[in-house]
Formats: sequence, C-alpha cells, structure tokens
Amino acid sequence: MTLFTAALVAALASAASEPARPAQPAAPVRTIETGYSFTRAPFVNPRVLQEMDTWMSDTGDLVVAINLTDANDSSRFSTWGGEVEVRESAGRCPFVHWKPGRLADGSGKSFGYRYIGMTDAGVQVLETVSGGGGSGVFGNLLFLSVELGRGIGEVEERGDDGVVRAERERVVLHRLGTVVTGDRWDGELAVRGNDLFIGRDEGWFENHPDYADRQTERTLTVDIHPPAPFAFAPDREPCADPE
Repeated sequence: MTLFTAALVAALASAASEPARPAQPAAPVRTIETGYSFTRAPFVNPRVLQEMDTWMSDTGDLVVAINLTDANDSSRFSTWGGEVEVRESAGRCPFVHWKPGRLADGSGKSFGYRYIGMTDAGVQVLETVSGGGGSGVFGNLLFLSVELGRGIGEVEERGDDGVVRAERERVVLHRLGTVVTGDRWDGELAVRGNDLFIGRDEGWFENHPDYADRQTERTLTVDIHPPAPFAFAPDREPCADPE
C-alpha cells in the first residue's frame, strides 16, 4: 500500500467515525412592505399575474419577471373596462378574479388567483385559473419568488457626458414555473414546510373515469431555493376565515 493510499484510507475511516453534523437551518425569509398583498386589499393586480401565465398554445416560461412596484397600478395592467371580484370562502385565502368587460383591453380571457402559501425556502405558491369564455376553466399552480432589484434611475449629467446607475429599488415578481392542475380542478392545497400537498379533485370531474389521476392525494417536495427571497409582510400569516 502506498503512502497516498494509506493516507486516503485513514482519512475516510476518520470521517466515517465522526458524528453526522446537523444540517444548518435555512436563513429566515425577510419581509418587505410593498403596499400590496396576495391575501388582503390592496391586492396584487390579477392582470399582472395573468401576464406571467403561459398560453395553452405556447410552452415554457415566456414572461419570467415583472416589476411589481411600477406595474400594479399601471395603465398597461389597468382593470378598466372589466371587473375585479374578491370571493371569500371559509378556510381559504380570498380568490381574486378579473373578468374582462366588452371594452376591456387585453386577451379577453378571465383570470384569477388564490394564495396557497410560502415554503420555508421562500417560494410563493398560488393557484391560478384562466377562462376563455367557454366552459373550460384551466388551472395551474404558479411558483414565484419575490425579489428586491434595482433599475436605472435618473441619469447624472456631467456637462456633455453623464453617468447611468441602477440605483432605483423595485420589487420584482420572478416566475419559477407552473404545475398543471387541469380543467375545473378543485381540491385541498397546502404548503407545509417545503412540501406542497395536493388533495384529490372534488370539482366538476370528481370521480370521472377519464380523470382517475386526479382522485388520489399527493405531495410534491419543492426543492427550489431562491437566493434572496422576500415575503409580503401580511402574507406570512395564514388567511383568517372571513367574519
């Protein structure tokens, strides 16, 4: 046995004899005051989240980030010509639903969301539904992180020259992706630690033989760790039952 081999064997034996070190707890997710919330008024504009939704005719993640600071009350995402309805239900967060009117700008598709919760690592999970005017109402689970970024502010003039700096703070919604629930799915959803519990379908197609895959409970481990996530301060608490 060479000296190198002997040293390697000794090192491995020493490591094996040492007690396992406990995993370091994740840093607590910081909160940020934005003036908006997923769970109470003033709500995050559903049209902002609709912009991050992927059309059924497309695949992948097309719009991956939106500056919430400037977008939420902007003309581009105005709810003018349509109607935003907030539906309360016991034991769940409010369902925030936008339905376009006859004069509404945009795709003409209705869209709504309900906040499910935040993982220990800072991933925000929302249930979204999109309708195109027919009987189908298509559901997804949308995974987001809330991040603090910086954008270009005013240019610092220096005679005929100038300096451009990214010094204006902004809150950014970053799309991580979606998991499909399907047409008119309705069931229990819960974030527990870094796990997402998905209950059996109790909606329109409950017990339908063509949707047998919806009739069992499952748990998804959300193994996503945003580098510097934030939480909206009001949304750290579970939604209270409406009074």
